[in-house]
Amino acid sequence: MSRPLHANLQEKLSKIVGPQHVRVELSHRDELSWDALSEGRLHPLRKPENAIPLCVVEAGSTSEVQQIVRLANDDRVPIVPYGGGSGLMGGALSTLPNIVLDLRGMNRIREIDIEARSARAQAGIVLEALDKKLNEVGFILGHDPWTVPVATVGGAISTNSVGYRAGVYGSMGEQVLGLEAVLPNGEILCTRAIAKSSAGINLNSLLIGGEGCFGIITEATIRIFPEPAARVLHAIEFESFESGFKAIQELFHERLRPALLDFGDDENKHEGGAILYLVFEGNGGVVEAEAPLALAICGRGGGKQLPTREAEEFWRGRHAIARQFMKNRRQRRERGRDGFFRDWIHVALPASKVLPFRTAARDIIKRHGVRLQESGLWVQPELFSMRLGADEGDILNPQLALEETIEELLGLVQKLGGSMEYTHGVGVKLAPLMGAEHGYGLEVMRKIKETLDPNAIMNPGKMGL
Repeated sequence: MSRPLHANLQEKLSKIVGPQHVRVELSHRDELSWDALSEGRLHPLRKPENAIPLCVVEAGSTSEVQQIVRLANDDRVPIVPYGGGSGLMGGALSTLPNIVLDLRGMNRIREIDIEARSARAQAGIVLEALDKKLNEVGFILGHDPWTVPVATVGGAISTNSVGYRAGVYGSMGEQVLGLEAVLPNGEILCTRAIAKSSAGINLNSLLIGGEGCFGIITEATIRIFPEPAARVLHAIEFESFESGFKAIQELFHERLRPALLDFGDDENKHEGGAILYLVFEGNGGVVEAEAPLALAICGRGGGKQLPTREAEEFWRGRHAIARQFMKNRRQRRERGRDGFFRDWIHVALPASKVLPFRTAARDIIKRHGVRLQESGLWVQPELFSMRLGADEGDILNPQLALEETIEELLGLVQKLGGSMEYTHGVGVKLAPLMGAEHGYGLEVMRKIKETLDPNAIMNPGKMGL
């Protein structure tokens, strides 16, 4: 679905950003109509509309974003904010003919305040670029997802994503001190960049995890961290998922805080059992104390330490998928066209419910004829994941079977008091399940959205709003 950009609108946009920053080439519009969501991960009976954008506008400042939003309101044209395009739930999909607002030109670092341990940067800066600049002054960016070479600061905040080292540094949202954003009505919201306030509700929360539905983040002040003085990596193999989970529970009962915890029973990496990757980093004395305690706990639980190179290879390769994505963005979108469908769940559950859920989930997966490829944990015992696959050579209509399995699993998570997603956001993929997730809370979000966005222009079709 596409319609030509009205010449008058193109002229108005060109006056704001310059004609060279209003892109109307079909190939470019098509590329930015989609993110990293695979077509094969959409429920075949509930696929969202996909439209070719009217144009792509490259903004360079908050003032330009504000002018574009006001113009979009006047002309009733939807806007989709676009960062690195690495979102996995379709949060940047064009569901209607719209203006794609490409924020990657807003990539300047405004300030690095070493004494305050904070950095202020425009939302379009890529995480890896910001991290490299921080390294020059002895600091690091605490957010370390697989998408570091691609994702932008604004995009990561908009999904409140979790990175590999979230055990120590927290999610991206937890690192936010203050935000500047253009709201859907064209007003600019600036929150105070402070660690704590009890003067009213926290308005950062309107934008953290909001996927651009409540406003376009243009600048962020985030917490930064001194470069670790020490880092220790370990890989431990357990005979079963259950024995590894028990050991991980004990780690947390002892209040140990690995920067990285990645645990799983991936059938493609090893036969039987499950492997736990642990990274401790930070103050040398703390690392020297915590790492041996963790190994002792794992040893008592039947864990066998693997050669250090196993952990080092895992650490070095943690961003490899994103670099492949950078070379061929289209390949991820087209996954499933070969007849093999892949999907996963990343859910949050009370730790006491993880093993019962895993048992029930395996029965659900078997009943649908879908293949369980891996179950695991990330960061802490409450954050559980499963990776599934379905092949058209094995079952009838594998995509439908896979997505029906996913939705049944997520429904069970919700019944157990958990959340259907803890890191990637909602986008279009999980939007139909938002009512079950939030109950009346979804209506509250819709009322806020209607108040701020009366013309429904801001990232339409996302999050069930």
